[in-house]
Amino acid sequence: MKPANPGALVLLFTLVLVGCADEADRQSPSGDAFVFEPGACEVAATLPVEEVSEDTPFFQPRDIRPLRSLSPLIGNVPNRESHSLNGEWRFIVDQLQIGDVNPLLQGGVGTNQRHGPDELLEYSFDGAPGLRVPGDWNTQHPELFWYRGVIWYQIEFEFEPADDRRQFLYFGGGNYRKDVYVNGQLLARHKGGFTPFNVEVTGHLVAGRNAVTVRVDSLSGPDEVPTEYNDWMNYGGLTREVALLDLPASFIRNFRLQLEKGSLDTITGWVDVDAASSGQPVVLAIPELDFTQEARVDDHGRALFRFRADLRLWSPADPHRYRVEISSAGDRVADQIGFRSIVTEGEQILLNGEPLYLRGVSMHEESLLRPGRAWGPEDAAAAIRTLQGLNANFVRLAHYPHNEYMVRAADAAGILVWSELPVYHNINFSRECTLQEAQRQFAEMIARDQNRAAVVLWSIANETPNTDARNAFLRELAAHVRGLDDSRLLSAALLGFGGMEAIGSYVGKKLAADKSVVARLLPGDDPVRIVIDDPLGEVLDVIGFNEYLGWYMAPFIADALRDRGLEVTEGEVREVMLSEMDKFTLDTEFDKPVIISEFGAGAKHGVRGDGVTVFSEDYQARVYQSQLRMLDNSPAVRGMSPWILKDFRAPYRLHTQFQDYWNRKGLLSETGEPKLAFQVLADHYASLRDEK
Repeated sequence: MKPANPGALVLLFTLVLVGCADEADRQSPSGDAFVFEPGACEVAATLPVEEVSEDTPFFQPRDIRPLRSLSPLIGNVPNRESHSLNGEWRFIVDQLQIGDVNPLLQGGVGTNQRHGPDELLEYSFDGAPGLRVPGDWNTQHPELFWYRGVIWYQIEFEFEPADDRRQFLYFGGGNYRKDVYVNGQLLARHKGGFTPFNVEVTGHLVAGRNAVTVRVDSLSGPDEVPTEYNDWMNYGGLTREVALLDLPASFIRNFRLQLEKGSLDTITGWVDVDAASSGQPVVLAIPELDFTQEARVDDHGRALFRFRADLRLWSPADPHRYRVEISSAGDRVADQIGFRSIVTEGEQILLNGEPLYLRGVSMHEESLLRPGRAWGPEDAAAAIRTLQGLNANFVRLAHYPHNEYMVRAADAAGILVWSELPVYHNINFSRECTLQEAQRQFAEMIARDQNRAAVVLWSIANETPNTDARNAFLRELAAHVRGLDDSRLLSAALLGFGGMEAIGSYVGKKLAADKSVVARLLPGDDPVRIVIDDPLGEVLDVIGFNEYLGWYMAPFIADALRDRGLEVTEGEVREVMLSEMDKFTLDTEFDKPVIISEFGAGAKHGVRGDGVTVFSEDYQARVYQSQLRMLDNSPAVRGMSPWILKDFRAPYRLHTQFQDYWNRKGLLSETGEPKLAFQVLADHYASLRDEK
């Protein structure tokens, strides 16, 4: 066969392989302001503000009263005294969503309350089966494994409210929509599967027996964050802690303390006191520093602090944290807080003024101890042990905020954290309501984790298309996040196509020149430069980049070469790509550090093969070896978080021999067995650690 013309191959890959990049260029921002689609927006809401009329139609829900926005998040909940509502909740499956209206009793499941033993209760939780909270429903009952929809939860508990105290229900998270009823009255609605919220229930609890009922709908819509389609298991339910907080009338709602940006010895922060009188004193103490300072709240209930201290700075090598105590009026809170500086300088990431290389891995919120969602301290401890066994100092918590136990465990262990919002693939970037939803969820994530030194990166998106709408959306979101917290670095996991045509041409020339020796280097070939040129990079501090050389690219290259008359197999393409990957370099048009936020290959544990057999452990290990050689040649790369720590449930993954509804790119199998690539990465990270 006559070899294909190299020049034609260059054109081919320009047209075929980077068609997405060409489309992105056509849709890149023109400089004109993007106009979001208007529309009524749902809000996270609480507390009825007017009574329902007696004229309300019989066959309509009774809880149609207008609600107002949820109150700000109460922070530092794990360190507050609380009444845990964890444990077994009774449940009713409501696939057809008829429990919202019970025409027999003028109310749905949430409002339905028995007032005597002789009354009919159409939707009774008496004798109903139980679900563990926190936990997902999918792995607790086999018949619910694939269920997506509505389930009603209820728990009853004894409580004696005091007149001079205020009560709040706190939910660490639940997927996705939650309607919260207390003793038959709707008090709160919240959207978002991974962020916390609280609702005041003062005056709604009675002395003695109380009931909390929660309608949980695991389905999100096309305008939600995330949308109804995502490449991970949609675990439904009350997946995180539920607690009843019993607080003074005036209490410390939240606070933030951190190093002033650009400083290594100046601490700044604020304390918000709820229902405080103007001028009310707030006392901040750090016993280890022998430090005490008093400030007074302003008309908005906020007290400001700024002081210098000789600090032992937090780092992965020394994750030192100080006990911080805050008191005001009748309330007192304490937390363990580390102080560190994280900035960028050109292509460097500087931690406490010193260059930092992030040795990490990505992970979903899958338990390493059992099937299903991770939710408890034992799950977090197992994850930290595994990361330490990998010689990692960094973890990307993808693609949503993980539970607070995990973030606090990383903080204590010295594991740096990338935390992300599920702005993902097919988000509706055109709707202002979707943007508002993303902004609210980010505010909830930051309010929870703002005092964790381990969290060094907020990520605003993963693998989103380069369009006008997306760019306008994410620029707005970036500005919003910086307004909430400018002490951390901002990133996003981008997709890039710069240099891909050069890779295709490079591979084609090698195969065309000598098909008997596919990995032979042709004289005079220059290294291939893969350029990350997404315009979103302009507003980021750190460029995250997902690339799968050696995995997803090979089929497209093979097809394109065959279309041009060069008969090659996918295996031959993979052989060239892996053998020659040290000739590739990753770079960016921006003078900023790059984190390779994803790379990898699928492998089913126990499957062995030669170096080009896909889904074998051997092939996955070879991809890692080749990738690490390439990254060593890329000075702009200042860290990595390969995809992914553990195989995870993914209904999109349909291959019936190797996937069976699992994403198999994990370094560990679904049951925790290490694959060959685990040790490849661990050895590499050990060598990087030892160089420091």
